[in-house]
Amino acid sequence: MNTFTRLAAVAFAVAAMASQVQAKTEDLGVLTSSGKTFGNTFFTNVSNFTDYYTFSIADSGTVSGTTVDTSYILFFTKDVVLNSLTLTSGGSSSIIAKDTTANSFTFSGLAAGSYSLAVNGAVSGLFAGYGSYSGTIKAVSSPVASAAPEPADLALTLVGLAGVGYMVRRRAAR
Repeated sequence: MNTFTRLAAVAFAVAAMASQVQAKTEDLGVLTSSGKTFGNTFFTNVSNFTDYYTFSIADSGTVSGTTVDTSYILFFTKDVVLNSLTLTSGGSSSIIAKDTTANSFTFSGLAAGSYSLAVNGAVSGLFAGYGSYSGTIKAVSSPVASAAPEPADLALTLVGLAGVGYMVRRRAAR
């Protein structure tokens, strides 16, 4: 019975570690200028992983952020290397943009709607331990030009028209 309990504990630990290898999928909700955090922690070496983060933006604009490989215990952590960040529209798998400088990213010219961010990387290390990455993502709305002219623009237009009217009247009087 004691051997069976030990084998069950080992099987449970292996299953828990193997579950970390599966892709992480998380909904970040609506992004704002204050930003949201995302990330994952790994306990085993993984030659290639892809985590998916879905989000939406309320207004057209730019989505930007940063990522960092976080090490908690010196010499006993896994090395997490992020290879790329890929942005797709929420309703399709067509790639909008891909960034291979994963520590800082910017996707501009986006319309309001839903999107998916795929984080691709690898995990390696000689010792038992864990490694992780984390990031922050935020949305900044594009400024919208006002349809109504500014008061200064109207004043300048009236001064210009008055000047043209004066010149036409002066030439007609000659």
